[in-house]
Amino acid sequence: MIFSVVAPIHNEEKNLLYSLPSLFKLAPDEVVFILDNCTDRSKQLIEAYTKKIQYKGNLKLIEVREIPSGWRYRVAYLFRLGYIAARNDAILTMAGDVILDPSIKNIVDGFGKDNIKIISFGSKPYPLDTTYFLRRIISKILPRTAFTGLFLFSKSAWLETESDEDAKRILKAQDTLTFKSIRRKYDSRFIWTNTLHLRSRFNESNYYYKRGQVAYQVSKRGTLFVFLSSIVYMRPHMFVGYMQAKRIKLKRVSA
Repeated sequence: MIFSVVAPIHNEEKNLLYSLPSLFKLAPDEVVFILDNCTDRSKQLIEAYTKKIQYKGNLKLIEVREIPSGWRYRVAYLFRLGYIAARNDAILTMAGDVILDPSIKNIVDGFGKDNIKIISFGSKPYPLDTTYFLRRIISKILPRTAFTGLFLFSKSAWLETESDEDAKRILKAQDTLTFKSIRRKYDSRFIWTNTLHLRSRFNESNYYYKRGQVAYQVSKRGTLFVFLSSIVYMRPHMFVGYMQAKRIKLKRVSA
């Protein structure tokens, strides 16, 4: 399967030393890097590495300083910019702080043979924590709720199902919007891999607070579902973020 990789990059010079080899081992036909206000040597490192391995595919380096007005979430614009620039229908998302599992290549090669238009890949945080094991258990029980920001999807299905206006309005989680949009019409799949996050988000104090906000603003989860999730993950900040987002929405409506 011929596929493109889209990867927004912001000052990932140190992590790229580890993530680039794993990316190019997958032999993508095209790689689109969106360089978001990089002030380090990320661009030079990418150019030097692709020259060193004599990469024969299509390499695009898109530098972004400012984004058009009307966009509330910068990352949503960056990803969409990359998706539009990609020349292939099969697109794999990528971040500068992950080491991709080589087995993803086998999954990419079989993509498009059925009605599945988006496949999400589970990954490992560094270091491993209890949340990782809980997520693995829950993904077995509720497979349709499992999703991460590392995914493979069909560009044509994305263009058909996700609107530019919806992307402009979101405050977080452009990946969740893409997933929900495509899944309204097509099948999806979630697969655990040995992809490794070099910078675990689970250690950030406000990570679950933001997940709670996303659960209300983008995922449209019910109150009971988020409440139970916050208990299972032992992260009360998730429910606090959810209720805060809900409260702000109600205030706007009443006003």
